[in-house]
Amino acid sequence: MVLRVRCGRSHHVASVYDTGAGRVVATQTGTRAHGSRDFVDVAHHGTRAPDYVDLLEADTFSEDLLPAGCECGNMSLSREELRRSIESEQRVLQVP
Repeated sequence: MVLRVRCGRSHHVASVYDTGAGRVVATQTGTRAHGSRDFVDVAHHGTRAPDYVDLLEADTFSEDLLPAGCECGNMSLSREELRRSIESEQRVLQVP
């Protein structure tokens, strides 16, 4: 794992991995439990959302923003901000 993304309440939002195809961003949208235990948070009416996986390096037709979310709600992550965090050798990126 190259980078972990967490919200202001330390919920797991996304991860960036090195793969043979390049760096990959893995996120989920929808409510769920916090931390790395991404089980369905039934008590809070959560549902298991499909994983969203995309290359960090976008082509000319890809948008900069990636969908993501945690128990706090849905959000968008910037590919550029993720790249800057990796270049500055951050291991964890805290997003508001």
